[in-house]
Amino acid sequence: MDIEEIIIKRLSEEHLSEEEKMTFDKWYQSVDNQKYYNDLLRVRAGIIASQVKNRIDKERAWRLVRPVHRPLIRVLLKYVAIIILPLCFGFFLFTREAQQKKVVYAEVAVRPGKKQAVLTLSSGQQVMLADTIVHVNEKGMAISNIPDKELVYKSISDTLKMEEVYNTVTVPRGGEYKLILADGTTVWLNSDSYIRYPVTFSGAVRQVELEGEAYFEVVENIEKPFIVRMNEYNVRVTGTQFNVRNYLSENLATTLVEGSVQIERMGKINKLRPGQQAVWESDKIKIRDVNVNEQVAWRHGAFEFTQCRLENIMEELARWYDVDVFYMNQQVKNYHFSAWFKRSSSINEVISILEKTKKISLDLKGRILMVKDISRN
Repeated sequence: MDIEEIIIKRLSEEHLSEEEKMTFDKWYQSVDNQKYYNDLLRVRAGIIASQVKNRIDKERAWRLVRPVHRPLIRVLLKYVAIIILPLCFGFFLFTREAQQKKVVYAEVAVRPGKKQAVLTLSSGQQVMLADTIVHVNEKGMAISNIPDKELVYKSISDTLKMEEVYNTVTVPRGGEYKLILADGTTVWLNSDSYIRYPVTFSGAVRQVELEGEAYFEVVENIEKPFIVRMNEYNVRVTGTQFNVRNYLSENLATTLVEGSVQIERMGKINKLRPGQQAVWESDKIKIRDVNVNEQVAWRHGAFEFTQCRLENIMEELARWYDVDVFYMNQQVKNYHFSAWFKRSSSINEVISILEKTKKISLDLKGRILMVKDISRN
């Protein structure tokens, strides 16, 4: 395989064979090649940065195809990357051979996440939930986001229609949002999350669907259980507090804060005690004791990691600061770190904290955070 093809695969973070890794490492030993490769990274960062001004419109367009399964979307995005990176590569070759001025990437302000989401009504109408005040009515329910920028459902009719109609709230990367359902249950949604729920709970159960991460504070109702539906298992409660983490790239995990929950799969039931976590791992539900404060730190405005893999830490930061992570050395993904910092911290403060380990260096280029191993220098 040509070195150009290997570079493209590396830029798109595709798996390299041992032979490809050796070829790249040998090529990268040259100072000129290192400069060349870093210029390619800047071109890629510049292309991404130039699209930032259209980010809101892109989010809205992405949500319009929300019914499509997310794994399919990620496959499509992969092919988009395959198309863009060679263009990026070709563009740089052209500018290099023509001896034009050095390509300069656009600096983009990377800020911590904020309260933002998209509400999709049963009609398909979408409402942006950010700094604007929202007032809409649906099926006898008043929906507003005035108090503390949280979305609240309140009944305005004594004769609610019994048909169940659904709304969804989608939180993009770099966002979070708080939702109060019709029964008074409070849901905190983390970045890159999606919840589907009925406008009013008229059936025998209160049932919602979740992708991403959410913290639930469920209003007690013994006669009408609250169920969170997911692919691998469901969570059933009558009234309690718990956290569910259901990202596609991770194992599904439910952490019980107080009360009790039932984990249900194919007729089998597992019960959790406070301080326990149910994890879907190797096609099995495994129950383990965890540090609850660490698991739900995001809910209280902080990040807390205890001997956590760097790759997992970076995935968390990427969602919150809406950045892409590029690893100059693949082995650093398995390094373990302990850290604590506020979610309101700037990206530079976070970089400073992680670099104090003297194991890695972090370099922010546009919206790309490059990670390099320095422990072996």
